[in-house]
Amino acid sequence: MKSTNSGTPEELATRITAKELSTLLKVSSSLASTMELSEILQIAIESVADLLHIGSGAIYTLENETLLLGATTPPLPLQFPEELRTAHLKDHPHIRQAVLNKIPVYLPDARRATLTAAEITIVDSRHLVSLLFFPLLLKDEAIGVFIVGTTDAPRRFTPSEIDLSYMLSFQVSLAIANAKLYKKAQQAIADISHAYDATLEGWSRVLDMRDHVTDEHTHRVADLTVALAKKMGVPSADLGHIRRGALLHDIGKMAIPDSILQKTDALTSEDWEIMRTHPEKAYSILSHIEYLIPAMDIPYCHHEKWDGTGYPRGLKGEEIPLAARLFAVVDVFDALTSDRPYRKAWTKKKTMQHIREQSGKYFWSEAVDAFLEMMVE
Repeated sequence: MKSTNSGTPEELATRITAKELSTLLKVSSSLASTMELSEILQIAIESVADLLHIGSGAIYTLENETLLLGATTPPLPLQFPEELRTAHLKDHPHIRQAVLNKIPVYLPDARRATLTAAEITIVDSRHLVSLLFFPLLLKDEAIGVFIVGTTDAPRRFTPSEIDLSYMLSFQVSLAIANAKLYKKAQQAIADISHAYDATLEGWSRVLDMRDHVTDEHTHRVADLTVALAKKMGVPSADLGHIRRGALLHDIGKMAIPDSILQKTDALTSEDWEIMRTHPEKAYSILSHIEYLIPAMDIPYCHHEKWDGTGYPRGLKGEEIPLAARLFAVVDVFDALTSDRPYRKAWTKKKTMQHIREQSGKYFWSEAVDAFLEMMVE
């Protein structure tokens, strides 16, 4: 059986029953409920099988001349040939005919039809008898095909069922196209995010070098802070902001003169007064970059102390943002266990003891407990 497209979606809608139209609307709602291509394809093939009251089906998407198996009903058996999950259009002439001519192709009895080796493998593995190959049409382009078949006896498909198949084809094709566009948009966003983060990594290295820190201090504290945040149950959606904030914790030092920042002698009180402005300078730099505003807490607040004696604003207790409370513990630990021009590194044991002693004073006690437990682990 061959058929030509017998109308637009609007014209086809006038020829189907109210019950069938209601079912199609439910299918459309289901398709619109997700942007995951795999879920869309599964909903699509199960809907086709349900609408046509048929027990076996599969849906393929088309990429150039390659067919990609998207979903089946019933699910594939474990022994289904892996090579048939990806197929070449030339090896499946009945699918090729449906795709190129943009029309349904019907096989009354596949057991008696002339088939290629690839087609025989599918027919035999799924025990198929009558088959309907239907193109998925997006405007004037076939972007895939769904296949339904009987497994017990031959069957014909009525003109009404063909109309239903066309209607569903339009719905499914649009859902597939939207899912692919969404995936591309998400990938583009991810690519931009990676590019930004690569830039931040570069900034952090420059800051380390300028501040006489050449041993990956910034990357260590970023990794440890993220690990501590995970241990404290911080939502995964916030971890990227925490990492960026840790990488940029000393971004304000870009505005500190080299004569102070690179001084090997002890800083004078005047030097310290200038040095302590770097969190406010960080705020001034980052507040104008929308992408980095969610990462502001650590650069702006990591020198605040739990007891309110920190700077720049003298925040106390839970007034200090969570990310900054966590980072403060990690930053002090890494700074004290690293060699600096003005002193030798402390041992880890001595440093951990110091942090324990400052719990509830300099540091949030819950962060201290979690950090020390994490370091033991």
